[in-house]
Amino acid sequence: GRFKRTEDVDWELSLINVTLIIAFYESLHAYLYLRSREVRREGKVSIRVLDRGEDNALALNSIFFRNSIVFLSEEIDEVILRHEEGHLKQINYVYMLLIATGALLPLTTLVAIPAIALGKLLLWKTERDADLYAYYKYNITYNMQAERPGKRVKRLLAWLLDSHPPDYIRKEEKYYDKKTSILSLFVRDLVLQ
Repeated sequence: GRFKRTEDVDWELSLINVTLIIAFYESLHAYLYLRSREVRREGKVSIRVLDRGEDNALALNSIFFRNSIVFLSEEIDEVILRHEEGHLKQINYVYMLLIATGALLPLTTLVAIPAIALGKLLLWKTERDADLYAYYKYNITYNMQAERPGKRVKRLLAWLLDSHPPDYIRKEEKYYDKKTSILSLFVRDLVLQ
């Protein structure tokens, strides 16, 4: 009749969420790809430039836009290039988590808190895996001048407010040891030191 069952509405909201997430994510990648220009190719990988004056790059690793690295400045930094190349070798777990969360959120809001925590862990893991790829394939380490904050609150904020592990962690030798998990680096930084 006139009213739909709750389960039907929930699945419709799930479908709308998933559609919006895919549309937004793919549109962002389309924008980056279409607005940038290719400066070179390495095998199947397109190295592109979209000059925004920022010393950074993004790996396009979505459903429709793959195998492209877009630099946000005119300069192609070899360290950043190899890190982003590592992202192209990964399954995009963060994108998959966004889609799964979007699908499940209308069914139960209890998924939100674990999804945020899992998303943060996945970001740290994928960023570290890209660093490990650059290290083991090209012997590239991250060597930014960053001092470890003395206060735990500042260290916690350094972990939480960036998609990468903190710079002071990324320059340490133990960061590049595959046997050391990202979670143990986090706990050691906040609790044990």
